[in-house]
Amino acid sequence: MPESQQVRDVRGWEVVRLESAELAVDVVPGKGGDITSVRWLAGDVELMWQSPWGLRHRGALFVPGETEATLMDAYPGGWQTVFPNAGDAVEEHGVLWGMHGEAWLAAYDWEPTGPAEVTLRTRLVRSPFEIERRIGVVGADLTVTETVRNAGGVPVEAAWGHHVAFGQPFLDGSCRLDTPGATVVVDDERDEPASDLVIGSRFAWPEGLDRAGGVVDLRHVPGPDPARPVERLYYLVDLACGEVSLTNQRLGVRAALTWDTSVMPQTWMWYEMHAGAGFPWYQSVYVLGIEPHSSYPGQGLHAIRRKTGTQLHFEPGGSRTATTTLSVNREH
Repeated sequence: MPESQQVRDVRGWEVVRLESAELAVDVVPGKGGDITSVRWLAGDVELMWQSPWGLRHRGALFVPGETEATLMDAYPGGWQTVFPNAGDAVEEHGVLWGMHGEAWLAAYDWEPTGPAEVTLRTRLVRSPFEIERRIGVVGADLTVTETVRNAGGVPVEAAWGHHVAFGQPFLDGSCRLDTPGATVVVDDERDEPASDLVIGSRFAWPEGLDRAGGVVDLRHVPGPDPARPVERLYYLVDLACGEVSLTNQRLGVRAALTWDTSVMPQTWMWYEMHAGAGFPWYQSVYVLGIEPHSSYPGQGLHAIRRKTGTQLHFEPGGSRTATTTLSVNREH
C-alpha cells in the first residue's frame, strides 16, 4: 500500500492519520503536534501509551492548578516535544515556563507536504521561539524533524527533547532495552517508595546496584505487576550513538529510536509502573518513556544550568534542527 494521509475528527480535534503498509500514525496539530498513536499494522499492535483520560474533548473545562496539573489535563499519552523547559517549572525572562515547556501545549498550523507527511508551525508566547515540525511516515519509519529558531532580539537558553511513551500491548515483561553503550546517571532528587535504583548513582550500562545491594540489569523491562511497582528516572549519557531500542520478544517486534546526538546527546528513561500512589497516576498506569534530550537532569532549566550546564544557547536569529526516527520491524 502506498503512503497516504487522511483527516478525521476526534473529540473536536483534527487528527491527521499518516499511513504506509507498515505503520499508521495519528498526529494532533492543534494539541502540541502530539503523536497519539503509532500502530504496527503487520501485527495490529499499538506501541504508544495512552493516558487514562486520553485525548480530552477540545474545549473541555479544567480546574486551575500548578503547571504539572495543567500539563496532565492535556496529556493524551504518546509522543510530545519538550521545549523550551524540561522538567520542573521555572521563571525565565520574567514569566513562568511551565513543566516541560510550552511547545507541549501549543497549537500548530499545518499543511500536507508529502504523501504521508505533514509540516506544522507555531510561534510560542512565553518565549520568542518559532517551531517547525515535519512528521512523515515512509515504510516502517516514522521521522520527526524539528527546527527551533529564536525570533527575538535577546539571547535565550532552553532545553529540548522528545517525550516518547511506550505502553501496552507492546510493552510487557518480555521487552528488552538495548543501546550500544552509555553511562547511567540516576536522578539525584527523585526518591519514591517504589524507586529501586540508588539515588544519584552512576554506572556503566546496563548493570547497576539497587538499594538492597542487588544487581539490576536494565536491559530487562519489569512486567505490569501491581504487586511489584517500579519507579525509575535515569539518564543515559556518554552515548556511543543516538540509539535505544525496545524489543518485545513475545511478539517478535522491535521499536528503535535513533537521533542526532549533536543536538540531543542524552536520553531520559522514565518508568512509571503501578508506582505513583498520588496524582496523576494513582498506581494505575504501566508506561516506559524513552526521551532523547539536549539536557539533564529533568528538574527544570535552573537545575540544568547549576548541575550539568547542558542547556542550549540561542542567539537572536539562531536556530537548530534535530531529527528523530522511530523504526518498527520484526526482530530477526
